[in-house]
Amino acid sequence: MSEIWVLLPLIFTFIAGPLSAGGNVHMADSDSELLKLTKNITNTKSCDEGMHREHEFCCQPCSPGERKKEDCDINGGAPKCELCSEGEEYTDTNHHSYKCRRCGVCDGEHGLEVEKTCTRKQNTKCRCKPNFFCNVSLCEHCNPCTTCEHGIIEKCTPTSNTKCREGSRSNLHSLWALLILIPVSAVIYREVKRRHRSKKMGHQKSTASDTEIMTVNFSDIDLGKHIISIAEQMKITEVKEFVRKNGMEETKIDEIKHDNPQDTAEQKVQLLRNWYQSHGKKDAYGTLIKSLRRAKLHALAERIQDIVQKDITNERENANLHNENESLV
Repeated sequence: MSEIWVLLPLIFTFIAGPLSAGGNVHMADSDSELLKLTKNITNTKSCDEGMHREHEFCCQPCSPGERKKEDCDINGGAPKCELCSEGEEYTDTNHHSYKCRRCGVCDGEHGLEVEKTCTRKQNTKCRCKPNFFCNVSLCEHCNPCTTCEHGIIEKCTPTSNTKCREGSRSNLHSLWALLILIPVSAVIYREVKRRHRSKKMGHQKSTASDTEIMTVNFSDIDLGKHIISIAEQMKITEVKEFVRKNGMEETKIDEIKHDNPQDTAEQKVQLLRNWYQSHGKKDAYGTLIKSLRRAKLHALAERIQDIVQKDITNERENANLHNENESLV
């Protein structure tokens, strides 16, 4: 019996040994999982400033004048870059893009000429042609300098218009006489026109009624039919300002400009069409006219209204003529 008590500590030690070893194996497995988790967290960590993550690696940027061709294959490595096309494309900062930017064009029809040609590292720089000026920082359209009749105070510069001297006293007297004659002529003209209208009152009432309906029902006008005619009346700067203030993103404006780099007429049409597609038919015409008036482009708004009005009138007359021909048949 005493021998059994002696053997018990030995038996306990023999059994406890494997159990203790098993516990160590379990702890080792936990440490391994923790290391894997830590490694994954490290891989998803954001890159240092100026670096860009491509899949599992943080890559250096391409230099100005280049575009990325392939990603880097080690952490902190440089990607494979290739040169932009000289005279056609450029990049002016360190970047991670696969594309170069297209060189800008100086539009001669808008009074611009090239000051510095486009290089791989710098976009085209434009300036106003002689006898043209532009007084805004981001100039896309230069205006012709004013010609003075009575002498110049300050000459026209690329950034300011000519300052002219006022006319002589005799010219001022002529101006006053003209200002007096204009209201008198206007009264006579209105009276002649009123008498002429009274002779054809029935026809004029019908025409006036149609005009009021077409003017008021802005939302019923399909502006898409008149885009080209409207674009012909507007400068490219006026079109850009309108679409920019009415929801078109700057990236879309740049995209249309780059797709038609030397054709401002097509740029205007595409800008207006894209805006109209995103806005929809409802109240598009009213939005256009109201925006032009808010921009103090009243004469332009009236010209566009006259064009649309004339187109709609012609459409209705053609439709009535077609119906009459069908009824005769």
